[in-house]
Amino acid sequence: MLGRAAQAQAREFEGWVSVLTTLLEPVLILIMGGVVLFIVLAILLPIFDMNQLIR
Repeated sequence: MLGRAAQAQAREFEGWVSVLTTLLEPVLILIMGGVVLFIVLAILLPIFDMNQLIR
């Protein structure tokens, strides 16, 4: 009886883990995109500012 209960809880836990992993993947992709955008802007904005000073 305890073995069956353990198997049921293990299946339920695996289900929750798969759902959380599925939901976490797009969030991580968006976070990484934001980090890349921040780095690109940090590099390009000073270049554009220097271009404005020259004119």
